[in-house]
Amino acid sequence: MRRSQVVLFTTLFFLLGVPAYAYGDPTGGSLLPFLFSMLAAIWAMFVIFASRIRRGVAGFMAKLRGSKPDEPVASEARDETIPS
Repeated sequence: MRRSQVVLFTTLFFLLGVPAYAYGDPTGGSLLPFLFSMLAAIWAMFVIFASRIRRGVAGFMAKLRGSKPDEPVASEARDETIPS
């Protein structure tokens, strides 16, 4: 199909609609709980992977600047043994 045919079909599809005899709940009904649960899941994933996201963004920014990323933080540093 050519682009003009697709545009014509889409326009006719929306213009020749059948009236719907239904009631749409203006409060959102089940839409708001769904959105809130999705936002909570996204926030939880961000909190869980925040350090990884920060390191990835820092590495990306360092590549853009042409420098090496910083050394890992103390909690992620290698275990060093104390000489006896």
